[in-house]
Amino acid sequence: MNGIAEKLKDSLIEIMDIKSGDVALIVYDEYAREVMETTKKALEMVGVKVSGYKLPEAGRPLKKTPAELNKLLSELKPNLVFNQFKGIGEETPFRINLHHEESQYGARVGHSPSITIDMIKYPMTADFKAIKANSERLKEKFKGVKTVRLTTKKGTDLMFSIEGRDFRDDITIHPGEMGNLPSGEMWCAPVEHSMNGTIVCDGSIGDIGQVKEDLTIKVKGGYIVSLESKDKDLIRRVEELSSVDDEARLAGEFGIGLNPKARLTGILLEDEKVGGTLHIAFGANEDMPGGQNHSMTHRDYLFKEPSIINVDTGEYIMKDGKILI
Repeated sequence: MNGIAEKLKDSLIEIMDIKSGDVALIVYDEYAREVMETTKKALEMVGVKVSGYKLPEAGRPLKKTPAELNKLLSELKPNLVFNQFKGIGEETPFRINLHHEESQYGARVGHSPSITIDMIKYPMTADFKAIKANSERLKEKFKGVKTVRLTTKKGTDLMFSIEGRDFRDDITIHPGEMGNLPSGEMWCAPVEHSMNGTIVCDGSIGDIGQVKEDLTIKVKGGYIVSLESKDKDLIRRVEELSSVDDEARLAGEFGIGLNPKARLTGILLEDEKVGGTLHIAFGANEDMPGGQNHSMTHRDYLFKEPSIINVDTGEYIMKDGKILI
């Protein structure tokens, strides 16, 4: 464990600027116990004071933050928080609520639903300085871009506005902000009602996993208007998770994977970081610059080997999964 913890320590210094004297809280469950113990070891190597809170299994899926956890947050006022527990689709409202509770004290939050020890060994040992440099160069390419078109050979053809919506990444997690661990993506909130076209999801779906059959999502005015797939159980599950509230079907995120050590595993936490992939999410985006979607849920749909076109100039920013910078 010490070798993995040592590598994790170096990544956490780069991503979250951890240092001696910081106060950390790890929110975990039995599923993520090994990850929690490795994280605790890495933090203590730097001199961080670490406390833990184990989620009650009896009450899951949780709908809101347990009162006991809220009390602990108010007492500790941690400046580092790590959420390491099994990702359950029905718990998305709880996870959104939890983020609000954790960030009110200015904590840097590393959010990791369904994290595994292999994610510590692989994507969390990437060269994050290099990933950050690529992210900054790509942000420059998007400056001034008003409308983008996303396409794939599988049939994705989607157009939407990103005018006035700045990009963020999770390679540096600032005070009061949340980012995923493992890190390695950048994103923006698309102008919600501007999205029109088709998404062919041939990768994975948040809290569901890798698709066995492609899922075709038709979007009009920013909303999911129809779902098609040979996998009828998949359609039923997506419909169920997209019916939490009206805005659960409204566009919420345009994301780009940048981590060369991330793998397609069926767990979106890692999948969405895979270099050469894109994902579109529907649901909450109030924590993104300009975001106006107030949903209680948020779900990502990933597709492979995409192209990104600047509609205003016709220039390719990405072509068949290769970023052109």
